[in-house]
Amino acid sequence: MNAFDWSVIGQYAGYVAAGIPITLLVSAGAVVIGIVLGVPIAILRLRAWAPVRWLLLGYVELFRNTPVLVQVVWFYYVLPVLTGGNLPPVWAGTLAIGLNTSAYIAEAVRGGIVGIASGQGEAARCIGMSYWQSMRWIILPQTSRRMLVPFANTFVVVIKESALVSYIGVLDILHRGDVVQVSTFKPLEAYTLVAVFFLIVITAVTQLMRFMEKRWSPAVD
Repeated sequence: MNAFDWSVIGQYAGYVAAGIPITLLVSAGAVVIGIVLGVPIAILRLRAWAPVRWLLLGYVELFRNTPVLVQVVWFYYVLPVLTGGNLPPVWAGTLAIGLNTSAYIAEAVRGGIVGIASGQGEAARCIGMSYWQSMRWIILPQTSRRMLVPFANTFVVVIKESALVSYIGVLDILHRGDVVQVSTFKPLEAYTLVAVFFLIVITAVTQLMRFMEKRWSPAVD
């Protein structure tokens, strides 16, 4: 077995690190899509007309029960064929991971809403608030604070899932590691670099989320 070649680490660390902004762009974009779609889906699944609820349930189950990699590849290769458009790989990957994330966020938020005491909604309606007003001013603010930890965990999962966009040619951390491996025939060193930079990114995000949790989470349940 060949010795670990530290020269590869020194030579290509900067190249692999250049993929961090792309990884963060895909991850942040996917989380934004997930929240923007997931929260309304959660609310509508509790209140909407029955056919709409069944349609949204189908959406959630579709994205939760199929592999993320298949979704990424489908959005990049199949969607342009169906629509006649041309979606850049970074946006195809972000959209696919974002829609997948929205399904998980929808279920997490729905559980958070259900977990809020039903009496609070009833009390709000007793003082003249509509269902949507009580949701906007009473239920959702409490739910959002309770959901900080699940959202933080989701963000970490999305960062790791973002590596899948390397399969459609996005120059993220993993794809750059693949390039190094092909160029040097040093897979151990190349993927050690990939692992180190993912560890750095996820550790930084985790610490940020812990700070936010301590600042905004409710003191007691």
